[in-house]
Amino acid sequence: MTVRMLSGQAVKDWADRTDNLARGFGGSSCRISVIEGGRLQLTFPRSDPLATPLPAVPIPDAASVGPVEIGKQEDGQPWLLKVHGTHVLVAGATGAGKGSIIWSAIRGLLPAVRAGLVEIWALDPKLMELSFGRALFGTRYAADPGDCADLLDDAVKVMQSRAARFAGHRRSHTPTVEDPFVLVVVDEVAFLTAYQHDKELRRRISAALATLTTQGRAVGVGVLAALQDPRKEVMNIRNLFPDKIALRLDESEQVDMVLGDGARDRGALADQISPRPEVGAGVGYVRLETSPDPLRVRATYVSDDDIRDMVTAYGKEAH
Repeated sequence: MTVRMLSGQAVKDWADRTDNLARGFGGSSCRISVIEGGRLQLTFPRSDPLATPLPAVPIPDAASVGPVEIGKQEDGQPWLLKVHGTHVLVAGATGAGKGSIIWSAIRGLLPAVRAGLVEIWALDPKLMELSFGRALFGTRYAADPGDCADLLDDAVKVMQSRAARFAGHRRSHTPTVEDPFVLVVVDEVAFLTAYQHDKELRRRISAALATLTTQGRAVGVGVLAALQDPRKEVMNIRNLFPDKIALRLDESEQVDMVLGDGARDRGALADQISPRPEVGAGVGYVRLETSPDPLRVRATYVSDDDIRDMVTAYGKEAH
């Protein structure tokens, strides 16, 4: 429904009453987006097209740096995740489905990895998620905090070398075999920052991540980081990620911590996502740099068998 605000009203006046509006129109919830000229679009879902798990998207035939299809939007359209030319932060409680996003993104990039247009550098401090497909990353895999710090420093060196070569010649990055897109994937970034007891390692890692997220995207170095606890004392560079995804969160206040002020008022109810995996795993809200309105999505589930098949077909030792 499209409505026009009355003179003197603000978006917050409507956002504060989304529960009332949802009940009045028989919807399970109400989401608000601004159109223009004082007009709002109110969306009232009457059924949930994301209520059941989604199987993994087939590996693409063609090599591409994205956007990568990793799931489905609430409107039924494919969810295409941009990874090249941005940085992505994924936050969610344990079991919320962060691995679904990480593995779906990796899956969609595999043909480009084989073609030499993409390199995936994996940091896996928990030794739980990315280790399952370790053979996909070759030497660009680290789990020990010291090795993670070294790998991040190497990524910064790649970024700085490209910046020096590109200066005065180009302002954006086009993936080539000589200068492939480098995607740095960090499974649980807080293990390397807030929970890292070695102060020097913590300083190195935090500095490298801050450098990559402020300077990397123009030269083809991106960061995809996953996080459980979005508090600022845990992740003080969260605002350096242009694109953010909130999966199931424990508290309502955490929604705006991840997606930015006003996101929950506009309908990003990440704290109300079901903890039952078959219902809520992989369900979340996306807020892009280009739009203030959160989009409800669900990532596909990449099973252990899917990852084994990926390793068999694309593992470094297989080629």
